[in-house]
Amino acid sequence: MITKKKITNLIVEFILIVVGLYGLYLNFFSHGFMGNGSTILYFTIQSNIAIIAITIVFFILKLVETQTKKRLINNTLLHIKYVFTLGVTITFLVFFILLAPTSEPSYLGSLTNLTVHCFVPILAVLDFFLFDNDIRFNKVSPLIGTLFPLAYLGFVFICIASNIRFNGDLVPYFFLNYETHGWFDITENRIGVFYYIIILLVLIILLGYLFALVSSFIHNKSNKLAYIEI
Repeated sequence: MITKKKITNLIVEFILIVVGLYGLYLNFFSHGFMGNGSTILYFTIQSNIAIIAITIVFFILKLVETQTKKRLINNTLLHIKYVFTLGVTITFLVFFILLAPTSEPSYLGSLTNLTVHCFVPILAVLDFFLFDNDIRFNKVSPLIGTLFPLAYLGFVFICIASNIRFNGDLVPYFFLNYETHGWFDITENRIGVFYYIIILLVLIILLGYLFALVSSFIHNKSNKLAYIEI
């Protein structure tokens, strides 16, 4: 018998998928902030694609589970979803803390922006905290949350080396522009890219632990950060 919680979970995931796909459609056919053929190169879009893809997988598996009564979602899949949820949360935080202040007001209020930077991240976080209660962490497993951002950083430098431009720019985000900020410079007006990377990496690690602790607290896990099955 399917429970009210499972139905609610499926509804939330369905809304995330629909809103996410619509947001991707808007961005791929936009000529604004990320358009002009380089949309796929941005962390925003890649993190949205990742969370939509894993949510589709979970949605299908949960539908199958209701029919077969077999548990198909294991701790490995839950950790993959955890990594992608962190990734899209980083999209939300970086945009609204670092990028929004310099963005055009017309873009900030547009669905092109709100779908990928706001609605999808919020739905993903709600989905993770409210329904992914079977995930098990140990004391170091939240560190895997750095894998997605680090992979993207490597991707950016591969693009630079391959002379691939981000909507005409050298880098996708200002804090990665080593030509403007330098690598290790520290002045009154700016800090080097190396320090931006370290600061963001530390914050991502802290965010990963925060997610793990909040998840454990919400679901009253007696083994908080003590067990993992990967």
